[in-house]
Amino acid sequence: MRGKAVLVVGAATPAWRSPTTWPPAAPSPPSPPAAREIWNVAMALYGYHVPAWVIDKLVLLMCAVVFGDTAQYGLRRPAVGPFTMKLTTPAYPIMDVGTYAKIRSGEVRVLPAAVKSVRGNVVEFADGRRHPFDAIVLATGYRSTVRRWLQSEDGLIGDDGMAARGFPEHWKGENGLYCAGMARRGIYGSYEDAELIAGDISKLLRPKEDKGDGAARTNGSYSY
Repeated sequence: MRGKAVLVVGAATPAWRSPTTWPPAAPSPPSPPAAREIWNVAMALYGYHVPAWVIDKLVLLMCAVVFGDTAQYGLRRPAVGPFTMKLTTPAYPIMDVGTYAKIRSGEVRVLPAAVKSVRGNVVEFADGRRHPFDAIVLATGYRSTVRRWLQSEDGLIGDDGMAARGFPEHWKGENGLYCAGMARRGIYGSYEDAELIAGDISKLLRPKEDKGDGAARTNGSYSY
């Protein structure tokens, strides 16, 4: 794709990663220590149940120091904070540092307007601008297909294929059915779901184990 004009449609992880994976582009550099520290601090605070709005303010302050004003490159921050967004919407507030470096250098350009039409190799955007492209990559993400194969009416899974109920009542259904990582709460949320599910299964098994131990002791007393 050297020297080609490529349009990537999308705004989530696939779109962010695309410019750093095309040959002959160099591989995406690892996240700088500052970026990793921002994430680590935020997740640590979240683990201590610090309110999302407090984490939002701290994260945005640290991001402003590390990344500067992203709006000048066409990357406008939403009105909702990153952690609030993660908890209340399907969107994830991510930014690939390799792609961001290419945006700052001018190698990648952000076109915030939506695609209106495609005629031949010319793409027209909602703001009226037209640009020719050699290729178009649709990095628009995916949808959960759980509802297509899961036959369950216990209200565990919603019409969108994700958890129907909100945190913290989202992980347990009827007839031994659980769901983990489907409440849009990220990796830490999936970890919490797994702990809750494991604890619930343990409670179900423990009475049987205790009853079995009692029977063994009773049988042992009769054997003497």
